[in-house]
Amino acid sequence: MTRVEFTANIVDLLYRMRLEGESPIIDFVKRSDEEQKRLFDAGLSKCDGVHKISKHQIGKAMDIYFISDGRLVSPTLGYPYWHDVWEEMGGGNRIDWDEVHFEG
Repeated sequence: MTRVEFTANIVDLLYRMRLEGESPIIDFVKRSDEEQKRLFDAGLSKCDGVHKISKHQIGKAMDIYFISDGRLVSPTLGYPYWHDVWEEMGGGNRIDWDEVHFEG
């Protein structure tokens, strides 16, 4: 999946989430090498940004959170549901330890 295809597909996913009553917000769409290294050093990523490149560094990953009444919440339909939808759309497989992560 190219970066343009990823962008188009993720827009479709976000639109579907809205149509189904969810309130998604996006975070960490594109990361610098330095930010990726900082997250790795903090134990928040398994990609060091140098030897193992994150899909965020190449603009083909997005973290999606959900909000209600100004607070972060779990999606009404659940992250497994949305990952299944994303995979049906051609998106990458779910990462069990990082449920907010959607990649192309």
